[in-house]
Amino acid sequence: MAYCALADIEALMQTAFTDTSRPTSSEAESIIDDVAAQIDGVAQAAGYTVPVTSTSGIAYLKPYNRFGAACRCWHAGYISDTAPDRVSYWCQEFKDFIARLRRGEEQIPSEEPQSDIDPVFGIAQMPPRDQYFTGEDEGLE
Repeated sequence: MAYCALADIEALMQTAFTDTSRPTSSEAESIIDDVAAQIDGVAQAAGYTVPVTSTSGIAYLKPYNRFGAACRCWHAGYISDTAPDRVSYWCQEFKDFIARLRRGEEQIPSEEPQSDIDPVFGIAQMPPRDQYFTGEDEGLE
């Protein structure tokens, strides 16, 4: 389930997708669905039930679905080594959101992670070296 519509992407990009545009309207809708699936995949790994169905959760995810889809639509339609600043902004906002959600730093409003186990994604920190090496050969004879 996508969290935004084609009209949202058209408004953000200030363009209209048609049967002859690059990408076409059906390709753009597919991109929107792909980005929503990516959001759902990361959210599910973080313990959320997907797709998100609460009104506030959908409203919260909508701009990120828009940013990710607009970024991909721009790259699908234009052949250029350099993206305009606004496209770079959309791409970075989406990338940062996914990273925060993956690390557990982003919470979806009105949604609670359902998992009792730790999220799939995490960062393990090792204790300082002097706390796990004593320099003695304990237990070895």
